[in-house]
Amino acid sequence: MMNKKMFSFTLAIFTLIMLATPVLAVGPVKTEGKNPHVAIHGFNTQMWLPSGVMNEWIENPALPGPVVVTVKDAAKFQIKKAFIIDDPTMAGMVFVMENQWVKLSKETFGAFLFMLGFNPALADGFPQGIYMQLIYVGYGVEDLPPP
Repeated sequence: MMNKKMFSFTLAIFTLIMLATPVLAVGPVKTEGKNPHVAIHGFNTQMWLPSGVMNEWIENPALPGPVVVTVKDAAKFQIKKAFIIDDPTMAGMVFVMENQWVKLSKETFGAFLFMLGFNPALADGFPQGIYMQLIYVGYGVEDLPPP
């Protein structure tokens, strides 16, 4: 009888630990200050991995929900089924290519950055371009505000 109570108590403790652990570990904000590759800018949290991959969580109040952006340096990665955008005037196509890999040339990436209000010279760090994937969390392209 005592073993059964001890087993139940131990099982209950382990269950509580397992339920609490993911809650404590989730969230990019918890990594700020602990990871030199994390930068938090207003609503955006960026994490550059040493492998050349950037993960960004965007919480913009103008959007219906969060956006998860993954960027890979084309010099280090090759994604064969990526949609290729080489024309800088077509940089906005990225927004309608939800959950698909898109390859942007250096020039197109610069135009994309300029369109978002960032310094287009940041694209100079990616001479072979980038691969980008957008995931709209909890909504779709049709729910985006008009340009």
